Amino acid sequence: MKNWYLFLLSLVAAFVLFIVLSFFYNQNTAEELELTDPIQIVLKSIEGQPMDFWEVVEQGIDEAAKEFGVQVRISGPRFEKEINRQINIINAVIAERPPLIVLAANDYKRLVDSVEKADSLGIPVITMDSGVYSDIPVSFIATNNIDAGNKAGAEMRRLISLNNRKTIAIVSHIKGTATAIDREAGVREALDGEDVSGTWFCDVDPEKAYQITMELLNNEYLGGIVALNEVAALGVARAVDERKASENVFVVGFDNAVRELAYLEEGIIKATVVQRPYNMGYLSIKTAVEYLKGKKVKSFIDTGSILITKDNMFKREYQELLFPVSKE
Repeated sequence: MKNWYLFLLSLVAAFVLFIVLSFFYNQNTAEELELTDPIQIVLKSIEGQPMDFWEVVEQGIDEAAKEFGVQVRISGPRFEKEINRQINIINAVIAERPPLIVLAANDYKRLVDSVEKADSLGIPVITMDSGVYSDIPVSFIATNNIDAGNKAGAEMRRLISLNNRKTIAIVSHIKGTATAIDREAGVREALDGEDVSGTWFCDVDPEKAYQITMELLNNEYLGGIVALNEVAALGVARAVDERKASENVFVVGFDNAVRELAYLEEGIIKATVVQRPYNMGYLSIKTAVEYLKGKKVKSFIDTGSILITKDNMFKREYQELLFPVSKE
């Protein structure tokens, strides 16, 4: 009799536990189902100049959207230099009153008005990769670009100490974008006291980066070039390669496009600072979902960066980072 009593008590306890768990499960599911409109993502560029970086960001976005059961819509100008076009796109997105906007801003200051407009309408904004000059975004998910610039600059300082040529040039991407501002600041901080001749902007055009570098290579004192993004690095490396100048002019780049890694293995690029674009895309959606559920989110999430050289590029721990595979 006692055993039957204990058995019955266990059944009742299990039933109560089932009801409680079902309640919380249904509550969480309801939270997810409340999001009837897609999260809007405005990137720096789509469909224009192809960049491995943004393709991997989109992989992270897609994977997180599937995992968290939300819909996303990605838009943006064709090219990063089309700042006015990006402003028009985000303003059109704001007019649709989405539940949340994820923005990779092409300009640190000129996108502020749009962010303020979204905020005035109660639309939360998360910035990703490149931020804006405002405290309004609820979270900023990106590489710590000053720290990343420091890594590039410190490696260039080490390399230039081995070179008879001591002048260093910086080839950047878009003047006024947060990534360009912060990376250059980090590079210059690490190169304090070195002969940095100036900064040239390629407007995320590999041909322009190539032409800039061809002109820079006419300087017989030039010993190093720091290129601040994927496109700049590819244009710089192409020029150095064509001029067979890699023994005299050391290149430190950013990102890990397939062709960049080939240049790295060939010794044209001496080192590159690699970001984590998949994490950037994934965490932007994860953070968006958490915020919309009423959870507290961090104001800044550093997705990290690593200095990669020919000596460490084939280490096992870096393989997934350097050679991401699409999950489709």
